[in-house]
Amino acid sequence: MPESRCLQGIWSSPWIFIFAAAGSAIGLGNIWKFPYMLGEHGGGAFLLIYCLCLVVVGLPMLMAEVALGRTVRSNPVDTVNDLAERRVVSKYWVVVPYVAGLTGLLILSFYSVIAGWAFAYSRRAVTGTLEQLNTVQSEALFQSFLNSPVEMLLWHSVFMGLVVIVVGQSVTRGLSNVVRILLPTLIFVLLLLAAYALVVGASADAIGFMFRLDWEQVTFDVALSAIGHALFSLGVGLGAMFSYGAYMSKRMSIAKACTIVVGLDLLVSILAALIIFPLTFEFGISADSGPSLPFVTLPIIFDLLPAGQAIGLVFFALLALAALTSAISMMELFVSWMHERFYIGRLKSAFLIGIGVWFCGIAIVLSFNHWDTKLLFDLNLFELVDNLTSLILLPMAAVALSVLVAWVIPEPMLKNEMIAKNPKHFRWWYTTLKYVSIPAAVLITVAGWIGV
Repeated sequence: MPESRCLQGIWSSPWIFIFAAAGSAIGLGNIWKFPYMLGEHGGGAFLLIYCLCLVVVGLPMLMAEVALGRTVRSNPVDTVNDLAERRVVSKYWVVVPYVAGLTGLLILSFYSVIAGWAFAYSRRAVTGTLEQLNTVQSEALFQSFLNSPVEMLLWHSVFMGLVVIVVGQSVTRGLSNVVRILLPTLIFVLLLLAAYALVVGASADAIGFMFRLDWEQVTFDVALSAIGHALFSLGVGLGAMFSYGAYMSKRMSIAKACTIVVGLDLLVSILAALIIFPLTFEFGISADSGPSLPFVTLPIIFDLLPAGQAIGLVFFALLALAALTSAISMMELFVSWMHERFYIGRLKSAFLIGIGVWFCGIAIVLSFNHWDTKLLFDLNLFELVDNLTSLILLPMAAVALSVLVAWVIPEPMLKNEMIAKNPKHFRWWYTTLKYVSIPAAVLITVAGWIGV
């Protein structure tokens, strides 16, 4: 492989890689999506299955993606091309990183729009717009915002601008400088908010709902939702961990680092739930309020609390912050590929890709108002892209990357990557990936195709 195509730099410490990988995983899926899914699927039963899915599906696939990135230490496209040149894999496998990168950009096109909602509501918390709202008024305020494409486009543009600036820097410098500050801050403030919510809210009811096992709630649909969200939450299949693994020191244990990443991802999800559910139970709000929970229900609750507007500001700012750390990784695959293949500066590469995502985001913005028409399967554009990526493209890319590692790349080559120091741990990972993780991800992909 020509030296000019190799990535330059290594993460300055194991913890910087862990923070970067955890920042990639931790996002809207943890603070926005996980609590309402937990509420819709009955609490403790969903949480237990979700934890199992993280361990036996998400973790092995995450390790596979990182290991694949570290084999050649290049961007995902050139890594597969290099393995093909060595006759380790077929040249047709190069389609997989392209699909993974495209999936990430499609997700980013609507992810940035929703992150813009968090920015908009942060501003509303500052100006006092969220004060003294009842349910009808809160719903009307949210709908009024969705009916304002200009404001939605403004915040979408602000968010994409921040993503481009950060991604445009060197990964081992620019991104590491962001995550070393933002991620610990995010977790620390979430801990404070969770403690506050448990003190002032109905903590006993919330903890009972979240951790009490009601086996009647365990259904096939709940299991599918848990598997799908485990993949979505960790960002497996986007190629981000593939890219980050290329900057990982050969002396670092992949198993140890990825286990910590999964643990941090789960911690943030549980903290978000511990913030929301004590308050919803305290004020008689339904736990299964759905996706509108942060933007319709929570402003009402925050207004009833001492210093509630300040708490609301912090919460929505955290939501935007978590979205930023995830969005950065969604652009990395194609930015690193353009930078190495065409010798285009990272900032220019990020700008060119960011402009394309920004234009796609305009269509997503309009799908909430002027273009809110059903296109296929009774879904509008936003719903169509969300379902296409979450239920089909993301698990499909995750399966393909995992099959490449588990069934195509020779096992001795993987053992050289120090995936795990203990041979028993390596064997557990390799066996679980082959016979549990991949079949489970295939199941969710098939379910997405047939609409189960």
